Amino acid sequence: MREEFERNGFVVVPEALRRAEVERLEAAVDRVWEKEGGSAGPLHRLAFAGLDDSFLELVDHPACLPLVADVLGPNIYVYHCHLDVHPPEPRAERSWRWHQDGGRQNVELASPRPRLSVKVAYFLTDVPTAEHGALRVVPGSHEQDTLSRECEPAGALPVLVGAGSAVIFDRRLWHARGDNSSDRTRKVLFYGYTHRWIRPRDDLALDADRLASLSPRRRQLLGVADDQSDYWFPSEAALRSLIPL
Repeated sequence: MREEFERNGFVVVPEALRRAEVERLEAAVDRVWEKEGGSAGPLHRLAFAGLDDSFLELVDHPACLPLVADVLGPNIYVYHCHLDVHPPEPRAERSWRWHQDGGRQNVELASPRPRLSVKVAYFLTDVPTAEHGALRVVPGSHEQDTLSRECEPAGALPVLVGAGSAVIFDRRLWHARGDNSSDRTRKVLFYGYTHRWIRPRDDLALDADRLASLSPRRRQLLGVADDQSDYWFPSEAALRSLIPL
């Protein structure tokens, strides 16, 4: 998996989630969608991880965290996350959505840009065709800083997965969401991991009592530290608590 990740900039983990996990997570997504989106239009909800205990369970999921920690090292945390729901849009106008993650990192850092973060996408619904709103990627493009502004870049392909699959990708990989012209709603949970000495993008707004109830590994993966120096000079004990079992 590590070799494939380094070569292509992404890797698919089939059946990362068990059926029961998918059902629990989809029910949680539907509750958030009903409350914040009205269960009608699309929803792009940032900082969602604290909205349900099932979302927090994915922070250190054993199907994906080992590879993330192998790529970035153990001194990591979830700095960014978003919940995406995309109902069918049969008449959606095609648009150029290709991008690299990182925002200002892609403007203010010298070329070639460093990796800095890795994202995990957990698919809760089947994406059997490109028309189901498939994640589109350009394999190997994580090693290039620019992409020609074409509607469909050369080498682009849809990532077709079953419900419960995960896609782990380098933030520099050029990727885009495809239009969902199918008859099914697309539901995906995205978790972005970076080094703990990088500032968070999202505020998860988890209260102290709730954080205290979590395991040491999960607390650190949610950005908790005794003091600021822990992010820069963590003890070996702290690092071991982040290494997946």
